[in-house]
Amino acid sequence: MGKYFGTDGIRGVPNEKLTVDLVAKLGMALEALDNSDVVIATDTRISKDMLANAISAGILSRGMNVHFLGIMPTPALIYYSFIKKMTGVMITASHNPYTDNGIKVMNKGLKLREDEEKNIENLIDNPKEDVKEVGMFINEKDGINIYLDFINKHIVKSNLKILLDTANGATYKTAELIFKNITPNLNIISNNPDGKNINNGCGSTHLELLKNEVVKGGYDLGFAFDGDGDRVLAVDNSGNTIDGDMIIYIIARYLKEKNLLNDNKVVLSMMSNLGIVKSLNDYNIDVIETNVGDKYIIKALFENNLSIGGENSGHIIMPNILHTGDGVLIASQLVKIIEETKRSVNDFIKDINMYADKMVNIKVKDKNKVLNNKYLFERVEKIKKELNNDAKIIIRASGTEDLIRVSVMAKDNKIVEKYSDELVDLVKNI
Repeated sequence: MGKYFGTDGIRGVPNEKLTVDLVAKLGMALEALDNSDVVIATDTRISKDMLANAISAGILSRGMNVHFLGIMPTPALIYYSFIKKMTGVMITASHNPYTDNGIKVMNKGLKLREDEEKNIENLIDNPKEDVKEVGMFINEKDGINIYLDFINKHIVKSNLKILLDTANGATYKTAELIFKNITPNLNIISNNPDGKNINNGCGSTHLELLKNEVVKGGYDLGFAFDGDGDRVLAVDNSGNTIDGDMIIYIIARYLKEKNLLNDNKVVLSMMSNLGIVKSLNDYNIDVIETNVGDKYIIKALFENNLSIGGENSGHIIMPNILHTGDGVLIASQLVKIIEETKRSVNDFIKDINMYADKMVNIKVKDKNKVLNNKYLFERVEKIKKELNNDAKIIIRASGTEDLIRVSVMAKDNKIVEKYSDELVDLVKNI
């Protein structure tokens, strides 16, 4: 991680870390990417206008043009930045509360390389002296249609009764416009953003609302997106969660049946449930496991030229369609599969035996002291042997907080509780 850039752009509280001064300097520093045009979109947070105006002022002052899309999902911004070969700026803090915000920067639709981040950080601290011609500010009215035209090429009509929860976030317009083309039996909740209600008791991080409404309204399927629209989780007609791993499992099986699953492999994160991994293996689908984080998933997908990968959180990528996670796109693909195969989501997942799992966060003073403790990891290996390697134990540090995460997964809940308690105590003692 750099001086300003974290794992996913520059995050912070507006007026604290994300000051107008810093954001304007970031706008000026985008000249490091050598693009004459910058496209900007935002989610629905109240701080979006302050940040969009600040970064725009910086960009314009260095002679670059701003193309402003307004409120759009992150994948729409990435797609636009990619096809127009522009620098892309997304103002969002994804699934975080409205009090946070962040700025993701793309170069022609692709995540920044480390050297590009460093060059931008250097220019934030040491702005160039020379003043160029002032750039133009363009309100891009057609940005939404370019994205919708792209997604609409990949949808299939359906009569399923579907409920969407747009988290009062960036998909509150686009999800409705796309799904109206899919089914006439559509309803939407959490689609009245007021600047402060994004992710508030709704969306993919708070599924209770969607579950209740799906069951109450007799819907076939519900989809919940996160604040910036790059994630999706689903809910079946009984209100059961269909998480990211399960969605990947369904799509992977469908692609394999169609001989469209490259190399018969998928990419999952190391936090994925062992039950999913074993069920994929039962269908002769191999799993590549990566560290947690979409950048690792994307790297594995492209290095191995694979068709699908993602995380339990619902961040799922199908590179043959789009090179980034798009919740609405993935939801549309799930509907397409149900229509084409005439099978419900439950028909696909009924044979999966999910493993019990538990994750505990432990506040620590020194993450490295825990991660470098030899005895702790020797004990982990012994436990795995005791369980005939039919378990998954992960001890890792949070990337953003002073936390150690202890995750234990096994067939039986009692085993999980026993070993989780033991390892948590060990970490606390260290």
